[in-house]
Amino acid sequence: MPYRIALLIVVVTHAVGALGLRTPMAGWMVLLTPIHLLLTFGLLFWFSDRSERLKAALLAVFGLGLGVEILGVNTGFPFGDYVYLEGLGPKILETPWLIGVNWALLGLATASFSTAFLEEGTRLQRALLASVLMLSLDILMEPVAHAHRLWLFAGGVAPWQNYLSWFVVAFVAQWMLGRSVSPNRLAAPVLVAQASFFALSWLWPLAR
Repeated sequence: MPYRIALLIVVVTHAVGALGLRTPMAGWMVLLTPIHLLLTFGLLFWFSDRSERLKAALLAVFGLGLGVEILGVNTGFPFGDYVYLEGLGPKILETPWLIGVNWALLGLATASFSTAFLEEGTRLQRALLASVLMLSLDILMEPVAHAHRLWLFAGGVAPWQNYLSWFVVAFVAQWMLGRSVSPNRLAAPVLVAQASFFALSWLWPLAR
């Protein structure tokens, strides 16, 4: 697939989602979230080197993300007390399996960006930068996650331990990805699109 077409798909799908969630069709748009997530991950992966090493690393990150989320939902550790809503689709042990894909998506996008940005950097420096980027996206998502029907924390606010744990798990994920990731020119557009999508909800609330 040509890069321009992939870039157009990323921009248009995020824009349509952002606008559609602010119309009377918002309830239906929420149900399309799983499709949008899989499409974005598929495009990002297509523009990676798709090596066997990368596939294994992404599978490991998927397992890590899903496993820690299952633990979190059912025990309150390490993120705090929260439940998943219907936005991410079918669940396993009260946890949508697509949350593992989300960890893999964000992990790949941030790792690819960090690899290109810190071309001469060490593995540790790249992992730290990518983990900070992942945490930054979580900070944008958390206050509006309920409105997007993704998840809901007890009391309606994510506790400090959520952010600390997000950084730690993100760092582990980045270390798993390690040297299997190469620069991916779709990574930056995906990160900007995701950040813009959730940042917009701070300024323009979703339709009820």
